[in-house]
Amino acid sequence: MAAVLPGVITQIHQIYNNNAQCNFKTFNSAKPLKFSGSEGATALLQWFESIESTFRHIQCPNERKVDFASSVFQRRALTWWNGIMRDRGVKVAMELTWEEFKDLMKKEFCPRSEIRALENEFYHLKQDSGENRAYTDRFEQLSLLCPTMVTPLDRAIEKYIDGLPNHVQDIVTGSQPATLRETKELAAILTDSQVRKGKLFRQGDKRQDTESVNKNSRKSKAEPSKSSKKRKASKNFAIPAPAPLNSVPFKGFYRGKQPRCNHCNYHHASISPCRQCTLCGLFGHLAVTCRIQNQAAPTQTRPRACFNCGDLNHFKRNCPKLANANGRAFNINEAQTNDQALMII
Repeated sequence: MAAVLPGVITQIHQIYNNNAQCNFKTFNSAKPLKFSGSEGATALLQWFESIESTFRHIQCPNERKVDFASSVFQRRALTWWNGIMRDRGVKVAMELTWEEFKDLMKKEFCPRSEIRALENEFYHLKQDSGENRAYTDRFEQLSLLCPTMVTPLDRAIEKYIDGLPNHVQDIVTGSQPATLRETKELAAILTDSQVRKGKLFRQGDKRQDTESVNKNSRKSKAEPSKSSKKRKASKNFAIPAPAPLNSVPFKGFYRGKQPRCNHCNYHHASISPCRQCTLCGLFGHLAVTCRIQNQAAPTQTRPRACFNCGDLNHFKRNCPKLANANGRAFNINEAQTNDQALMII
């Protein structure tokens, strides 16, 4: 007894000191993560990891984990926990083990509809090229939320290998790893090797930069820029070809100095706009001289008059003034003829 008693006293003092050190003040000084119960299954899993890390940091005893964890509940989670203590009693609720407490929270804050969505995501989970770290982290999260899909261990190893890229998957399968940890380490090593060889890529690698450059080049070819449009507009006018020296210009041949416009096919200065009719839409004339407008406009009938005197009552062929003038001319010609005949006689 004399030999055993000092050791027992020492253990009692250690337990008492630990309990004295681990109190609400120590727990709150570690700034534990709050939980409201409305964030979903993934947030619940992250809260479990955070609060367990806090327990390890403050060396919290198992019998006080439920008491400390429930002290950070807010809103919906606090209402749910108050209902549990009311139904079961405060003493019974506080005597729950940490694992029983986690099971109750999973049943409440992980509804079956959300679990089914997570199981569907877990079933189609694949590694995105060289992003092995992100794939492994999501695999571990879904493994905790959907434990039936990774039980037993052989099924978990098989599920992890199925999500790897094909060339990595074949090598890992051929190595036949015994544990899930060995499988993850081997997959990480092979993924890094494939990334260095350029067969797999991570976010921010050169492949994405080259793809973006190629995409921009294809876009620039498909859609010409404003500068190219300006260059095309500046080349709109063609230089008129000089006419041959010995050639005779045909009707309508342009012999001026203005260049020919490729847009309207007429010659005008490059700084002046094309002459386009606003009525018919044709080039070469304006709306003032549009023939289509003149044809469409109603014809105005003017009164017909004599072209000689302007009288409206007769035409030129019946003009009396013109008839009198013709008579006088005839009489004069006849008199001249008679005079010439007498002189001959």
